[in-house]
Amino acid sequence: MSVEEYRRLLGILLLWALVPFPFLYIILPPFWLATAAVGLVLVVRPSINLRLSQTTLNLIGVGIIIAVVVAGGMRVGPLRPLGHLLLLLTSVRSLMVTDRRTFLRALLPVSLVWLVALTSSTHVTVVVYFCFSAVLWWWTGMRIHLAGIEQSGRRIGRSLPRMRHVVVAAVFALILSIPIFLALPRLRSPWIAGRGGANSVTGFTSNVALSGVGSILQSHEVAMVVRSESDDPLREGWMRLRATALERMTKDSWSARGASRIPEYRDGMVWPHGTRWNLEDTVELEIELEHPRRYLFLPEGAIAVSSPVEVRLDSSGGVVLASRVRGPLRYSVWVTLGPAPRATDRPLDRLPQFELHPDVSLLAAEIVAGLDTDLARAFAVESFLQQNYTYSMSGMTHLRSDPIAWFLLNERQGHCEYFAGAMVALLVDLGIPARMVAGYSGGALSPDGDEAVVREANAHTWVEVRVGEGDGWTVFDPTPEGSVPSLSRPNSGDRIRWALDWVQSGWDRYILTFGFGEQVRLLSAAADGFKSITRGASLPYLLWMTMCAILAGIVWWLVRRRPVARFRWRPRGGFPAAMAVERAARRLEQDGVAVPSSATVRWIADRTRARWPAAGVPVGELAWLAERELYSGEERNLADRRVVRHLWTRTKQAMG
Repeated sequence: MSVEEYRRLLGILLLWALVPFPFLYIILPPFWLATAAVGLVLVVRPSINLRLSQTTLNLIGVGIIIAVVVAGGMRVGPLRPLGHLLLLLTSVRSLMVTDRRTFLRALLPVSLVWLVALTSSTHVTVVVYFCFSAVLWWWTGMRIHLAGIEQSGRRIGRSLPRMRHVVVAAVFALILSIPIFLALPRLRSPWIAGRGGANSVTGFTSNVALSGVGSILQSHEVAMVVRSESDDPLREGWMRLRATALERMTKDSWSARGASRIPEYRDGMVWPHGTRWNLEDTVELEIELEHPRRYLFLPEGAIAVSSPVEVRLDSSGGVVLASRVRGPLRYSVWVTLGPAPRATDRPLDRLPQFELHPDVSLLAAEIVAGLDTDLARAFAVESFLQQNYTYSMSGMTHLRSDPIAWFLLNERQGHCEYFAGAMVALLVDLGIPARMVAGYSGGALSPDGDEAVVREANAHTWVEVRVGEGDGWTVFDPTPEGSVPSLSRPNSGDRIRWALDWVQSGWDRYILTFGFGEQVRLLSAAADGFKSITRGASLPYLLWMTMCAILAGIVWWLVRRRPVARFRWRPRGGFPAAMAVERAARRLEQDGVAVPSSATVRWIADRTRARWPAAGVPVGELAWLAERELYSGEERNLADRRVVRHLWTRTKQAMG
């Protein structure tokens, strides 16, 4: 390869490494645009040669440091200044390529730029970028290797690698990357990068932390299916599915209290609100929970629950599983058609007070000015939040001390946890008992109206307020009405959007945030699967192993597959000596000797002897054995494979 070819190849690699940067927040545009300009110059005008003195390089180094500091330093995480520094140094190094040695030196920072782009990308499309990168880097490696052979003075038939070989090598690299990904821990580069890291996904949680949540993606993974066991279609009011109340409150987090109460049983059913209720004028609903964790979800108006597993009650009336449950869990709930029962547990003796920002306390006093009842104050706070704040899937972009003040005074937009948390904080500051409640709201209704699919995107939080002596907890929802997940019938566009969101949310949940806990769960699942296979009771695992075996067979076939013979004597796999002669013909082509399709076995042997005199004896014997195989017409004249292997080894050694 000439110097221009080296420089053009380096420019192509540099431009390819920069492809993700316009979509990332890590590197500021002036830096990656400057580097892209360098890559473009190398591709279009590779003859330009930059020779700089040591003094000039030192001055450029000082300028680079100043540019990196001016661009923000460490304010958004260490990866940004390091990325800026890497890009500028790579640009200078790339322009100074004058030969093979300087090209190989510049190849290292270019590969680091590509690595930064790859590890900083959080969208699922980075998989496509990685696959094409595997092919490009393998092609580059083979191209450099062949150029090194040419530079050493040896002649080769092809100066470019065969794309088939490159693709097979890239496929092997991708396959090997899977166990490496599963086995190695990771630093979670989006977190190191600071703002704009891996997104959270929607879903139920009994521990809400508002600081550093960042943006939230809608996960359309199925959480549960609700079915009506009677002729009554599902109602909107039944689809507010409560898990528990979050009463442990700090400045930026809410969590549930423990479950210790033994529920009241009657007729084999659990009665969360006491056995004074009966099943008259009720509707039975069956709920199938896809991934049961800790809580059962009860619709508003639920008075009785029939669960196949033992349960407990927490202090706020939440139904808690007494033990871990694997796989889908079905349970039945009876919902009254009359007035819905309300939780009647007493507020905590000591309200969870924390010192609000002074301006937030003033805001709370302004909202309820002139109102003399707790109920009116609660309605006023709810209405104020609904009318003056905007629902958004974005959240706090980095850690701060007071997310409620940030939401109420600065950003004025956020998701439901911010609305519920703000209402709780404002009411508690006014001395009114309030708590955040977590669960699901709404779902995708079936055409008949008797079944609804509830997805993780339907996860929701609202508020319960104690607004009178002897009364129960009253439900409030400060989230703007149009942003509360509701019961609706999906269309085809929704299904396509759900499928895309499902892919992206799965990527965020199982790839970007894959860590030690996920590794432990994966090993546990693999151990359980192995036990199931040994018992012969797991068809999915057997199918998975079969697919892996088929994939391995396809890869092996691609590696072992030989090109179709182009000689008139057409050596086949059953003719070992003839196949060895054909390999000698390919070696001649690689060394620059043209081998016509009309070449005979003896012609190939003579040319091999002329090119490598030391190979004359073994290749002559191979030609004699091949002629016997091809022209005698007798099966017994097939050469002994061990003899052919020995002769071919001697021939290769003579060829060097």
